[in-house]
Amino acid sequence: MNLQKTLEQLGMHEKKAEVYLACLELGNATAYLIAKKVGLKRPTVYDIANQLMREGLLHKSMRGSVKYFSPADPEKLIHLLKTKEKNIREVMPELQNLYNSPKVKPLIRYFEGKEGIIEMYEDSLRSCKKGDEILAYVGEDVLKHLPKYVEDYVQRRVEKGIVLRGIYKKDKEMLERYLEKSREQLRIARVLDENKFPVNNETNIYKNKIAIASYETEMFGMIIESTEIAKSQKAIFELAWRGAGEL
Repeated sequence: MNLQKTLEQLGMHEKKAEVYLACLELGNATAYLIAKKVGLKRPTVYDIANQLMREGLLHKSMRGSVKYFSPADPEKLIHLLKTKEKNIREVMPELQNLYNSPKVKPLIRYFEGKEGIIEMYEDSLRSCKKGDEILAYVGEDVLKHLPKYVEDYVQRRVEKGIVLRGIYKKDKEMLERYLEKSREQLRIARVLDENKFPVNNETNIYKNKIAIASYETEMFGMIIESTEIAKSQKAIFELAWRGAGEL
């Protein structure tokens, strides 16, 4: 594992990560020794060391007129991350209000390839909470292309208490994989004959969003975020629901 890259991913810039790792290796050292090890100028090392001290990652001591820097226990990094997470969670309701505020124009996001489609589906788990409902038109393509992910997604949806109400193509594999376990998987399902429902892709409607996945020549998806469009699509779904057969 590349320690420096890991620290950079946690938010430390390159030079700061270098100085911190040098301090861990040296144990108790002057700015001169640290600068020599990392190839930086002493004033730069002093600036970075002061930042690390403010974060509680370094300690300073004096021997006569000479300053020495020593590292705090690296467990402090976990404490800092938890503090950051706590701060973000405290402002999350305000961030969500801004994110979910009515937009003049619909927001459209595109997703490409298998990983993109998976990220698109993940949005529904992030957006919905216990008791929320996802309305879905489901073909069989999702089973062909993402069978393992589908199982994991359904399990996590159930754990969150999110109900899915779906209209499915009358297909043997669909019946075996999904519909026979509807109750335990928080699913209310209706089916349509293939001739009346020639759909292979999937559309999910939840909150103020419509997520559409296509698995034809190119795998891609999109999420349309619009309160008005979602409201219309929910009304259309209810009409289709009335015309579909009960399982």
